[in-house]
Amino acid sequence: MEFINSHPSEEVLERYLFESLATQEVEGVEEHLLVCHSCIASAEQILAFVNSLRTTLGEKPKVRRASSAGLDRETESSFS
Repeated sequence: MEFINSHPSEEVLERYLFESLATQEVEGVEEHLLVCHSCIASAEQILAFVNSLRTTLGEKPKVRRASSAGLDRETESSFS
């Protein structure tokens, strides 16, 4: 699936962040995130929501984390 010229849906971003996106779609989403500040902001909002849930529930769900170069893979969320 090609996302470089179109924005991935929120559902696709969520599946990407929770590492449940099909392997063939991951590269397209990552390429899009390298050039789209809007989608990076959306991903960061999703991660902020996850962090809020994590704090409320006292759990650390497995998600990717935002970095200045896009989104890096990480085994657990580590928001401060």
